[in-house]
Amino acid sequence: MNILLCIDDFKWDYTRHCAVTILSLLETNKNHKIKIFIMSSCLSEENIKELKRIVKLYNQEIEFIIRDNIIPEEIKKAVINRRNLTWGTWYRLFFPYYIKNIDRLLYMDCDVLVTKDIEDIYKMDMKWKAIAGYYEPEQARYLKKHYFGVDNYVNAWVLLFDAKRYNVSKINTRDIRELNRLYWKWIDDSDQDYLNLIFSHDIFVKDRWMNFILERPFCNPWYKNATILHCLAKPYTQYAFCPKDVVALYESYLQKTKWKNFPKEKPNRLLWYVILVVYRVIFLLLRKIFWVKGCSMRFYLLLRGVKVKSKISSLINSKKW
Repeated sequence: MNILLCIDDFKWDYTRHCAVTILSLLETNKNHKIKIFIMSSCLSEENIKELKRIVKLYNQEIEFIIRDNIIPEEIKKAVINRRNLTWGTWYRLFFPYYIKNIDRLLYMDCDVLVTKDIEDIYKMDMKWKAIAGYYEPEQARYLKKHYFGVDNYVNAWVLLFDAKRYNVSKINTRDIRELNRLYWKWIDDSDQDYLNLIFSHDIFVKDRWMNFILERPFCNPWYKNATILHCLAKPYTQYAFCPKDVVALYESYLQKTKWKNFPKEKPNRLLWYVILVVYRVIFLLLRKIFWVKGCSMRFYLLLRGVKVKSKISSLINSKKW
């Protein structure tokens, strides 16, 4: 199985989380031959050595692709990035330039926990599509599906690529600028939004839970059904709604790394819980009362600090609608 992880270590200390991700993957998939690819623009020799040590414990393979120019500069200039995400989130989309002679590639964010065997995920029937994934769990993303006019809106932090069908040339400045013209108000999550727009007809969305986000308290009851948990946030405990058993699992893996004595971050659970509950109640109330084209998404964007005109956008009034 070919696994891809991408790291940008200059903004967050993600190699620490990546080490835990790798340990959880290898520990729960001992019966499989695994090759891990790490794409990064900045990774210290010390951290590279530690990741190699971890992988060697399980007699698996690891390969590092470390370059400054993984993403073409013209693409960076064209992309709308309101959330100021690191460019590391885009590396996965350009893997065909650096990873050759493979049939499939499973991408995972480098701050997840693998809790079960991933063979069923890796060998899933992709329905002849280039990309397979799972539904985005956050409610605001369902609005993205509506306003982008796509059949499905996939969660991008776990993606299965058919390396032979995936056409990286679709990611070009001309098409990105056209998408910006049509959807500039709704493009928020950068890589995830562009991925869903560019490959809208070449994505298969598996209709069952596989990966799960634990940053939000409303999702916790179903986390045990997931194979991959996205629970580490930035930093790990900032949105600490993770169940105690998940936190304990993370800590148990961390103890096997050079970061075993890393200072524990103290979460402010109450403050974030109140903020998220208020946000959800207002959002759902508005959607129930004013479910008209544009209203709910404008409110969502205003909460995110995006300036939006009071009138319904030209996109909604266009022939597409």
